[in-house]
Amino acid sequence: MSRPARPPRLIPQQLARKKKTFFLRRGQTRNAFKRRRGHLRVWLPILWFILGVTILAEFCFGLMFLYYQFLTCPTFCITDINNIEVIGIQRFTRAQILEMAHLDSQTSLLALKPTVVEQTLLAHPLIATAELERHWPNRITLRLTERQPVALVQLEELYYTDLNGSLFKPSSTADPHDFPVITGLTQEDFPDGSRPASGLVTKVLKLLSLLQEAPQPLTSSRIAEIHVDSECGFTLYLTGLKTALFLGFNNLPEKIQKLHKVWPFLAQRGYLARTGRINLGHPQHLVLSLKGMEETNPVRQKEN
Repeated sequence: MSRPARPPRLIPQQLARKKKTFFLRRGQTRNAFKRRRGHLRVWLPILWFILGVTILAEFCFGLMFLYYQFLTCPTFCITDINNIEVIGIQRFTRAQILEMAHLDSQTSLLALKPTVVEQTLLAHPLIATAELERHWPNRITLRLTERQPVALVQLEELYYTDLNGSLFKPSSTADPHDFPVITGLTQEDFPDGSRPASGLVTKVLKLLSLLQEAPQPLTSSRIAEIHVDSECGFTLYLTGLKTALFLGFNNLPEKIQKLHKVWPFLAQRGYLARTGRINLGHPQHLVLSLKGMEETNPVRQKEN
């Protein structure tokens, strides 16, 4: 009896499907295609980055253009130079201040920086304070305070000083020189950022204040020199007169009045032309020192 035939153990295999390679070019292998796709993965982010930077740059340029158009808008420009008001000038002209502040009819209030303008003006030694105020849309007010020189100080060179005792400007040939010249002081006597004015400078400033209202002959316009001696005091020299007037440090108002009373008598008797020194330090009389002689000629003040 014959056995039935066994089915074959071999399982028929299906044919592998061929992957579609639509991007393969004629004669191009799969490895070459993979390399091509790898290059795309590298360059694609770079291209996106370049595109983003370009768009951002164009956006920023557009903002800058709009900002420039906004700043130069005629509505906020001064347009008329008379819209700039300058208050407090005495030694300067209006044109000089506008030139220093870089202000003109094209200035825009939107682009203007008040702090920069104020600092620019304060850099000039004769300007003590500066304040800029904007009035929208196209007006400006400048308020200035000039330094008022009251004397010249002889150091290495001549310097101007004000009533605060600050040295603010060296003297030049173009500056006015109709001020008393203070001698006998040093640079250390005057204030700077780290120290105040010395006691000698304070006393000089008080004397200058007295001389501004003093009667003849010690009016401030007639004082040529004020010599300061730290031990003896003040010695004054008048314009056109070689006589030295010794005041000392104490009782200055009384001594100024004493000289005012006796001055006509000295002029009538001709003492002024022959006197080298007038000592006002004595309480009851003046001591005249004739030229070439010692102080042995007292002139008593008449009591009223």
